[in-house]
Amino acid sequence: MPSYIVIENTPGYMPEDDDPFVTDDYSAAVAYMNERVESYAEFVAEGEGTPAIEWGMASAGNYAAAAVTDTSRAHDLGRWFSVELCEDDA
Repeated sequence: MPSYIVIENTPGYMPEDDDPFVTDDYSAAVAYMNERVESYAEFVAEGEGTPAIEWGMASAGNYAAAAVTDTSRAHDLGRWFSVELCEDDA
């Protein structure tokens, strides 16, 4: 049975989460990813930024993905959220 991993990172940098969310349920992975997207957008807004969420994107494995950017910053790299097939042997 496949497992799915939710990855969150700033483009150009390694993922920061040492213990990412992993599940056998794709819909649970997408729901968790959506929660993280909303949470990050709230974080940007609380810092007086202007979050923009791009839904409906696809990850490298053609699974769910989304991006959040702060449109109030000229050079914001944004934050990438994606579901990928977990290829960990463990």
